[in-house]
Amino acid sequence: MQATPNPSTQKRRQHIINSATEIFCEHGYDGASMSAIAAKAGGSKGTLYNYFPSKDELLLAAMLAEAEKFQHDLTHNLDKAQSLKSVLSQIIHRIVNKLYVEPRTAQLLRVVISVGNRSDIGQKFFTIVGDGIWGRIQQLLEEKIASGQLRNTDAKAMLLTLRGLCEVDLMRLLMGAMPNFNKEQAEQRSERILEAFFKQFEA
Repeated sequence: MQATPNPSTQKRRQHIINSATEIFCEHGYDGASMSAIAAKAGGSKGTLYNYFPSKDELLLAAMLAEAEKFQHDLTHNLDKAQSLKSVLSQIIHRIVNKLYVEPRTAQLLRVVISVGNRSDIGQKFFTIVGDGIWGRIQQLLEEKIASGQLRNTDAKAMLLTLRGLCEVDLMRLLMGAMPNFNKEQAEQRSERILEAFFKQFEA
């Protein structure tokens, strides 16, 4: 039987992850020393290494924590019994806000990209998370195709269209070629995404 995690240990681990996330976002991967992270977390490097054997593992933990929190927030209290437009509108608005409004999302993605040619953090992240929320959206689309609310077509191709609409400007944002959206811009982008999607796929 697997031992139940000690609450104080879990709390300390999460505090270290939160501190590390701030340091990574502010200083990038190379500028985020384990000493600086330990100081931010209010402990020693020895304690830090007891929780995370390397800076790579700490960055991966930070990425996973962000992803898990977002997936939980996105699906919490989401009523799939509502109309598809209502459910998908809630999902797309939150995704667009996460990608384009919240600065920390782009900051963390830039950190991981910066070490992509010398680390397997990105590969590990996608292996652990898998399709994540996009996989759940595909399941939703498959259900709505079966119920006749969407055209009888390939749900995976449908998902790729929706995901492409959501991520179309992400590379520009990550490269600093555009600023983060404000709330109004995010709202407008979300509505355009939904309009384009339903125009193509609504039954």
